[in-house]
Amino acid sequence: MYIDEAAKEKFSSRIIDRVKITKLPFIDCVLELANEMGIDPGSAGKLLTKPIIEKIEVEAKLLNFIKEKNKNSKLPVD
Repeated sequence: MYIDEAAKEKFSSRIIDRVKITKLPFIDCVLELANEMGIDPGSAGKLLTKPIIEKIEVEAKLLNFIKEKNKNSKLPVD
């Protein structure tokens, strides 16, 4: 399914507006807006711009939903 950039920009703009008004996290605002618009939350990710995705990733790391990648991590070797 192709989603044009205008649709992404519009949806993401609505997310940003909602975050500013409600002071809720980006993750919650995406879920609320998707629910209001009748969009499956799993599909809502396709409507997000890269900056919104990056903000959600930061929130998810702070909430320990995803692990941060450690570039210096090594496997234990005996």
